[in-house]
Amino acid sequence: MKEREYYSIGEVSKIKDVTIKALRYYHKVGILIPKYIDEETGYRYYSIDQFVHIDIIKGCRTLGTSILELQDIFKDPNTEKLLKFLEIKKKEAEEKIKLMNEIISNINILSESIKISKEIVDNDEIVIKHFNKRCIVFAPFKSSKELEELIYYSKLDKIIKENNMEITLERGIIYDISSRGEIKSQFAFVGLKDEVEEEQNIRVLPEGDYLTLVYNKENQLKCRENLMKYIEKNNINTNELIEVELYHDLFNTDNYSCQIQIYIDKNHIHPNYF
Repeated sequence: MKEREYYSIGEVSKIKDVTIKALRYYHKVGILIPKYIDEETGYRYYSIDQFVHIDIIKGCRTLGTSILELQDIFKDPNTEKLLKFLEIKKKEAEEKIKLMNEIISNINILSESIKISKEIVDNDEIVIKHFNKRCIVFAPFKSSKELEELIYYSKLDKIIKENNMEITLERGIIYDISSRGEIKSQFAFVGLKDEVEEEQNIRVLPEGDYLTLVYNKENQLKCRENLMKYIEKNNINTNELIEVELYHDLFNTDNYSCQIQIYIDKNHIHPNYF
C-alpha cells in the first residue's frame, strides 16, 4: 500500500494533538511551513516527516521556549544546534526546580514558625529550652520606639544581599544587660541558614539551654521584670538578652509578641540551680 504523501491541517491537528489555530500560527511565524498549499483553496498540507518537527516544537514549548527561539532553531535546522539549545534549557529548568524547592522550603518554615508561635504565645511562664547552635547576621540597633526595628531589618537586608546570604525567618533584637540590671538594645539580627565562622556582622549563638519567656505589648515590662528577678534569685550570670519575634499574628502589629531567650552558662551558675 502506497504511503500517503500529505495530510490536511485537520488531520494533523487530530493526529498530533495540536490545534489548527496553533498550526496556522506556526506557519505565519515561519517555524512550520506546510509542504504543500493548494493555490485554489489555500488549504495547508503537511508531510509525515514534519510530524517530527511538530514533536520538537511541542517539546520545546513545554520547556518555555519562546517563538523567537523556535524561529532561530528552524531558520537553520541542525541537530547539534538543537542539542546545545536543549542543554541550555535543561540547566534553566534545573534552576527553576531549585528555586521552587527553596520556595516550598520557605513556605514550610513559615508555616511551622506560625504553628510554634501560636502554641507558645499564651504561655507566660519561664521555660528552659534547648537550642542548637545558631548563626546570625547583625547590625547595630539603638532605639526604643515601637516597630522601628523594621528600619534596621531593611539595613540588614542590604548586608544580606551584598554578601549573598541565605537567611531563616528568625529575627529579633539583642539587648545588653548592665550590672545594675538595665536593659539597652544593641543589635538587630536575622538568622542564617548555613553554619559560618564569626566575622564582621556575623555571630554564633551557642548551643545550650536558654531561659525563655513569651511576652506581648501589654505585659512586656512585667515579664522582663519577672525574668530579671528569676535570674537574680537563681544566681544566673548573664549580660545579654535575646528577643525573637513570634509569628502568631502577622497582620496585627498592634499586638505583637516576642520570646525572650537568655543563655544559661553552666560554668557561671549556682551549683544548686540544676
